[in-house]
Amino acid sequence: MARSNRRTPQQRTGKQMGAHDRAGIAPLTDTQQQALDDLQARTGPLAEELRAAQSGGRDAMIDVVAPLDQQDETVVVAYATHLGAVRGTAARDAADVAQALGELAIRREVAREGRRSRLRLRSAGFVSSLAIPPGEPSIIATDGHEQTSPTPITAVSPQRRWRKQLVEALATRSRESGEVALVLAWQEGINPDTVRGYSLALDFWRTGVSGYSASEPMSRRRFQREIAESLQMDGQRVPTVHLTWAGARRLLLEALDVNAWRDVEPAEEFQAHRTMFEERLLADPDDDEAIAAVTEEEARFAREGDRPLIRTDLEAEESLANWLGAWCFGDYGLSWDLLSNDNALRRASSREEYISLRRQWAAEADIGALRLTLIREQQQRASALWVPGAAGRLAGSTGKDLEVFWSAVLHETPLAGQLDEMPQATLTSQETGRHWYWTAYTVARDTASGLWLINRMRDEGAASQALTLEELQKRIKEMRDNAEQVAQTAPENPRDPRAMEAVRAVTGALATVLHYDDALIVKLPLDEATYRTAIDDARTMSNHERAAALLERMLGRFSDQVRTRFELGVEQYLVAEQYAGQSENEVAIAWLDRAIATMTAVAEQERTAEHLQGLAELLARRGRAQEAEENLRAALELDGTRASAHADLASVLMARVSGEQVAEPENLTDEQKAPLIRESLSELREAAKLDGTLPGIFTRMGAIYELQGQPEDARLAYEEAIQRNPQDATAHYALGSLLLGRKDDAAALPHLEAAVQLEPLAVSFRLALAACLTAMERTRDATRELDLIDRLQPNLPQVQELRTILARQQHHKK
Repeated sequence: MARSNRRTPQQRTGKQMGAHDRAGIAPLTDTQQQALDDLQARTGPLAEELRAAQSGGRDAMIDVVAPLDQQDETVVVAYATHLGAVRGTAARDAADVAQALGELAIRREVAREGRRSRLRLRSAGFVSSLAIPPGEPSIIATDGHEQTSPTPITAVSPQRRWRKQLVEALATRSRESGEVALVLAWQEGINPDTVRGYSLALDFWRTGVSGYSASEPMSRRRFQREIAESLQMDGQRVPTVHLTWAGARRLLLEALDVNAWRDVEPAEEFQAHRTMFEERLLADPDDDEAIAAVTEEEARFAREGDRPLIRTDLEAEESLANWLGAWCFGDYGLSWDLLSNDNALRRASSREEYISLRRQWAAEADIGALRLTLIREQQQRASALWVPGAAGRLAGSTGKDLEVFWSAVLHETPLAGQLDEMPQATLTSQETGRHWYWTAYTVARDTASGLWLINRMRDEGAASQALTLEELQKRIKEMRDNAEQVAQTAPENPRDPRAMEAVRAVTGALATVLHYDDALIVKLPLDEATYRTAIDDARTMSNHERAAALLERMLGRFSDQVRTRFELGVEQYLVAEQYAGQSENEVAIAWLDRAIATMTAVAEQERTAEHLQGLAELLARRGRAQEAEENLRAALELDGTRASAHADLASVLMARVSGEQVAEPENLTDEQKAPLIRESLSELREAAKLDGTLPGIFTRMGAIYELQGQPEDARLAYEEAIQRNPQDATAHYALGSLLLGRKDDAAALPHLEAAVQLEPLAVSFRLALAACLTAMERTRDATRELDLIDRLQPNLPQVQELRTILARQQHHKK
């Protein structure tokens, strides 16, 4: 509505907005001024509509202010500013409209001016009477940064767009592990104290963004208490680092880059919400403030990388182990960050170039299966050769010289020659691709980050091969003598800290000998005794995989190849057993199959009883019982005096009966099982005749007697086993269980106690002892055993059953 006393747009704008509030704002055009006048005239009716809409809730009140969203933003900002200057009877209406704009306007500048006007009116004594219901409006979240060219309001107002602010960003200080939890808290609605938390699991080794979860809206205090302060990894709380918006953005982009490199999709839950993260965080910013923040973060990242996210309490050895792990498993960002600023690798390339080249190499080399034998302070260098860089540690430095004995599986690739830190393997398995290395590093505490960082690197394996034959032999003797001396003076108590130090010293000395052995073999490639000594050294350290690699190298070089191949098959089987003991079942099976192939070739070349029995043992271990049986029968035809072959045949026959540890159970009937059981018992008797000292032979006979329903014969067999070997825990357990089953609790007790004493961690032994004590109504002793079992293996149903029996006994006594 036009007014007769209209002044110039400049005059009216200056009075309404205040020069100190809106300095630098362009004057309104005549059209904008007319729209502003119309809005001012509608203040009273607009306030009445807002008060009437209160009963309809927050969305009803949003509908009242929605028409303002269709108007020119400059006009509505000027109107919101004008409300703060209203006085007199109209001030109450102005306060209500200002309150509504401050909380419900969808444009940030409008809402900001509405809140300013509300404060000015409140200072003048005019308080809004509106009660705007709490809750979330129907909105679409954006990144929270100003846009230089806003999307037209007519296109977005039906969807209630709302700019949400990133209130808080936290990351766990766990980057050294290759995993980081990123937690983001975004403002929900206009209330800055209400946030929603988003948690992202970031894996920089393999899977990038590997997890996602979101919380309900909550107060910032509750967010701190329930989410930020309770972050855990591997069941332990970890410290956190506060991030800027740009820092959180960069960290998430870094994880997504891993997804792209590994060609692995991010977590499904994250994918479902990725558009939201693109809008709020990941999209390239287009306003000056956000661009400046990203530029500043990029400059900081170029200096520090992810160092602020790495634990500062790591020891030098731990930091070096993390570097090797990152380098082998493809986390080249972390391996770059753990290099000191003056490291030659950092000076030679940028972080991005360093990562790119090593990713290319890793794709070709397919490196993995890292195994660290030992990291320790270096006592003697193979030479003064430094790689990269020839300078040693500076005088007065607080650094440490550390050496690492390690191995990894990889393929040879020409790109390896471009990696200055790539060491030379002293031994390589042609069968598996495992490479053995001996490297050394100088590390120093970085004053800026507080981390142990790598200054220099040395390839001690390559340096050792430059030593003379005489020097190698001298050092080998010194190391062996040193290991023997340490072993002889080590404390007998394994819990003594000095005992662990002794183990490390012996391991270090023998590991050094192994690499000197490799260097000696290079100089004496046709000296079989040198190979045999190296194999014995590897076996001393139970490094059967290294022994197998040495035996591989002997094939085709020396006479008696069958014997060498037979030893190789044995070592391959022992490697399989080691991997099985570490629950790496797939690797264990691969090694067992390798051993079977080797031993099959041996048996074909020389069909001896020893070779056939060796093959049969491997086949039985693989669950191929019938093939094992065939080879054992063939072995016994060649040499019927082999007691162990008779015992092995008995085991294979019983495996067929039980169907356990058999790849393809036969589902035999009782009639089919009976002759197999009788033959198995007969084979055990024959084995006992030939060699009664074979471990467990009488215990196994007793188990078959029990299976056949001959408890007295079983008892005699178990007693024979105990008489021959009083330390046979299994025999004590079997006899005790047999007597317990015959209700002879008093006779069973000493045998079950002996079994537990000999093998304290055997849960089945302790369960039998607890059952015996329960049967004898020794409540306190039985309860003690059950408590121990609960600590060893919680929630066993047998334990609960025995506790119920004990409780019933106590009830009857009352």
